[in-house]
Amino acid sequence: MRRIVTGEQIAQLTNPDPFAVSAWRAPVYRTPGWIIAAVQLARFLLWLARLIIRHPVIDAVLTVLALVWLKAGWPGVVALVLIVVTVLAGWRGARPVSFSRWIAGPARASAGPGSTGAAGAR
Repeated sequence: MRRIVTGEQIAQLTNPDPFAVSAWRAPVYRTPGWIIAAVQLARFLLWLARLIIRHPVIDAVLTVLALVWLKAGWPGVVALVLIVVTVLAGWRGARPVSFSRWIAGPARASAGPGSTGAAGAR
């Protein structure tokens, strides 16, 4: 026999206690918000620490950019980027073999002996 129940869908049909806690609530139904926020913050900090440990070169570049921005503002960051671009362009113009060995090294390593171009001409 099917019972017709009106009202909230969390009623317990077989429990005679009117003040009973619902049976199928979510596990975080009564978890305070500050605990959820603390767990999420801890997970974020662990993720951030793992990211920093795994990518030290990117961390160093971002640290230098942040320090330049703190000391000189946006003009300092723009000047730093222009200096880096100028040095890389000058390096490529003066010594293209050295530039390609250090800048494009991993891409050249995947080329096979039958490939065309600079990577296959070694």
